[in-house]
Amino acid sequence: MVLKRHRAVTLIGAAAALAAVPAEAQELDRAAPLIEAPQEFAPTPIRIGAGTLGLGLDARGEYIDNLYSLPDNEIDDFRFTLVPRATFVIDQQRLRLATRAQATVRRHADNQTENSVAALADLDGAWRLSQADTFSFGLRANRAVEDRGEPESLTDPAVSPRKYNLFSGNLGYRRQAGRTLLSARLGMQRTDAVRKSDRERDSRQWSAQARFGVRASGTATVFVDGFVTTRDFDLRQDVSGVNRDSRTIGARGGFIIDPGGLIRGEAAIGLFRFNPDDPTLNSRTGVSASASLIYQPRERTAFTLDAFHGDVATVRTGAQSRTDTRVAFGIQQEARHNLRLQAGVIYRRTRFIGNGQRERTFGGIAEVEYLLNRRMAVALQGRLANRDGTDPADDSHRRSIGLELRFQY
Repeated sequence: MVLKRHRAVTLIGAAAALAAVPAEAQELDRAAPLIEAPQEFAPTPIRIGAGTLGLGLDARGEYIDNLYSLPDNEIDDFRFTLVPRATFVIDQQRLRLATRAQATVRRHADNQTENSVAALADLDGAWRLSQADTFSFGLRANRAVEDRGEPESLTDPAVSPRKYNLFSGNLGYRRQAGRTLLSARLGMQRTDAVRKSDRERDSRQWSAQARFGVRASGTATVFVDGFVTTRDFDLRQDVSGVNRDSRTIGARGGFIIDPGGLIRGEAAIGLFRFNPDDPTLNSRTGVSASASLIYQPRERTAFTLDAFHGDVATVRTGAQSRTDTRVAFGIQQEARHNLRLQAGVIYRRTRFIGNGQRERTFGGIAEVEYLLNRRMAVALQGRLANRDGTDPADDSHRRSIGLELRFQY
């Protein structure tokens, strides 16, 4: 359906225009299943009027050998995580509305200061104005808890992880008429740190993106787009006396394959220009690249590639800006009609401009999921992440293994 595809093909452009904030990076986790479950194991959402209600609950117990991602004297722990969620979707010929509510409750056996509750609620909508024109919007509220393994995160066991309240919204317009594609998107995000001591991280971010594309074949579209992102921190200067407000502009060219056969998704590459407000800092030009591709040679096998390189917000003392490179490769396989396998590897490189610091992380995840019936599944999952940096305090090795029960309706 056009409304469903619209959301997928604009994800990369939005991600490139909306650079990451420190609290949004999530732990390496399993990807959303791309291979549909056999009919006897498919969930049956509850029909309510014109919409469908889906309910789910994940309960995971896991052992983590380096809870705080420390370079030495690691502290291990056992963590229990409970994730209840609910979705409600109205999907009609001209209108699609999807809302979601979810919480992540974490409890630790020994280190109680790591206990936390994260939550999010969002609403996405798309209105098909005509055969060619679609208007979309999104709203999101999120209580995020910082992961210890992310760049710029706290690693001190005496201090609990940072928590943020994030609010974001976006408006989009897309016109696909004949072989021509036109689209535009506006976005805003507000970041509020919960602790007063983290107030220097409070900020607003605005973004805009415009795209023009031409269909080159039945499924492939080539495009060019431009974007601008403005960051405005609440505090005029950080602790080192630097004004971190900035504007990033850029342009890219790429392709979309939608709807796809063996391959679907999109990729783009171009340049960005980082312009800081502080007169003592220099502007900088760099490469802006992103990709999100799925290769599915068989019905029960899928390979994924997600990549990003570009400008990212930073609050690290002494850093003028930050450039991230992230590449993730994954595979999903249905071994039997009720046995699913998933594995992935990730590489992340973070470069802090101004203080010369760098970080590299290699990680991986493997999972075996057994579908007991259409309501319940059990999964065994293992993760690992090795991080090293120019600052020895950033080095860490972290591994975990867990067992998860998954319920859905």
